[in-house]
Amino acid sequence: MRIATVDIGTNSTRLLIADVKNGKVEQIFKTGRVTRLGEGVKKTGKLSKEGIERTIKTLKEFKELAEKYNVEKIIVVTTEAARLAENAKEFISKVENLDLKIKILSDREEAELVFTANVLHFNPPGKAMTVDLGGGSTEIVFGSKDKVEYLCSLKFGVVFLHETFIKSDPPEESELKEMETFIRNELLKVEKEIPQEDFVVYAVGGTITSAVAMEEKMTVYKPEIVHGYVVTEDLIKKWYQKLSSMTIEERKKIIGLEENRTDVIIPGLAFFSIFCEVFKKNQLTVSELGLLYGLALKEAVKCHQKG
Repeated sequence: MRIATVDIGTNSTRLLIADVKNGKVEQIFKTGRVTRLGEGVKKTGKLSKEGIERTIKTLKEFKELAEKYNVEKIIVVTTEAARLAENAKEFISKVENLDLKIKILSDREEAELVFTANVLHFNPPGKAMTVDLGGGSTEIVFGSKDKVEYLCSLKFGVVFLHETFIKSDPPEESELKEMETFIRNELLKVEKEIPQEDFVVYAVGGTITSAVAMEEKMTVYKPEIVHGYVVTEDLIKKWYQKLSSMTIEERKKIIGLEENRTDVIIPGLAFFSIFCEVFKKNQLTVSELGLLYGLALKEAVKCHQKG
């Protein structure tokens, strides 16, 4: 069966078209757009008119793509921005007007789908952690193939960090320090809950995939190179220092960095840099398997059980 999964996040809206059979997912096509649905939502409590319009426009485009690929079923979910917004119903009714069903996922559902997708795919011998840094929230899950031992959804992502701490261009040292202190304090609370044993970390989201694209000077994004790429703590710190000393206009010239990500890349790299420090990890495995793949895998398993 051919399906499409759509993930409407705080920062971007993504589409995966895949064939699901025998409990497996075969990826056919994948794309994404920076739509910023959750821009300003932490301050105003509402999704902005512009954010809604950008997202609806992208959904129309994705629906046409799904029809072109002869998709039989479209699964649409949304996450932190819609969980927070008091006008989420208005947005949802606009999505439903496109003849699309939409579900607001709980943070737990979101986190578990990403973790399951990664441990089934990478098949780590021991314990593993997924870190999914989004626009409005960050999901951290720890456990093994058999069970989730710890799960949390931190109520901040790259959009929130940028809107809260970064006021100057380029950012001032004091702004970066304040942001780093906030991230460190939040991550130390998580670190206390994790057993002191060895585990592999799968990093998910646009920040970490952008780090690879920049490092490899990708004029065209190559998921086959990005997925499974091992980034070192030094590589993350190098790009964090380099980009935070540049203006947005200078960052726009960096090969491999999407123009729509030039502002939020700095809080994203700050997050992963501090994550490596707090969890004493000198390397992370980059994963392309985010929520889209997790949703497709869930559907594949469901079809297999029915069959």
